[in-house]
Amino acid sequence: MEDIATVYKRHMNLRAAAAELGIKWQALYYRLKIAGVPVTGDKLRYGSDRDRLAHLAESEFQRLVPAARACNESSWQAKIDFVVRGHGVDVKSSMPRKLNKKYERESWAFSVKKQSFTADFIVCFCMNEQKLAEYVLLIPSEFFAGLQHVSITRRGKSKWLDYSVPPEELGQFFDSLPAKESKSVTVIKSVAEEAYPLPKKRATKK
Repeated sequence: MEDIATVYKRHMNLRAAAAELGIKWQALYYRLKIAGVPVTGDKLRYGSDRDRLAHLAESEFQRLVPAARACNESSWQAKIDFVVRGHGVDVKSSMPRKLNKKYERESWAFSVKKQSFTADFIVCFCMNEQKLAEYVLLIPSEFFAGLQHVSITRRGKSKWLDYSVPPEELGQFFDSLPAKESKSVTVIKSVAEEAYPLPKKRATKK
């Protein structure tokens, strides 16, 4: 019999996996937690329309950047979506809609309030009605830090379109980035260096 983690990851559904294993889903949940297996569920089945659109964009980003490590596999709503060479990347998706009743113009709107403090980059997929990317924006943290929202007008000029890139160039960009040490490693290293400073080198006599 396959192990419980393999069966659960194939179904991403407690009840379906438990049925295959011949146990109750409550027992499976308990065993998964004891084994340290993340119980995240399936966004396509249980998530909202926004979750499904986000899943679509995340899947596309993963396809374009194969080296990206998905953070949502270990948490339903991780603080960031991917880590690429130590750089935190959050993937956003939006459908065009009217943000103001007074104007006919449609816009894509992205909330970046939380990610402005955690991500090194945000990648925004501006979807059309067929849920295909009309634009893909690659925005470094220096340009969205402290902001709450990013809005792009569909028909007209927007400063954010300066960060539009061909989708196929995403992988090349992230592969070219120098590896970055994670914040947690940096903090641990600084604490260790403070607690256990290296002995100072003695001056050599000439």
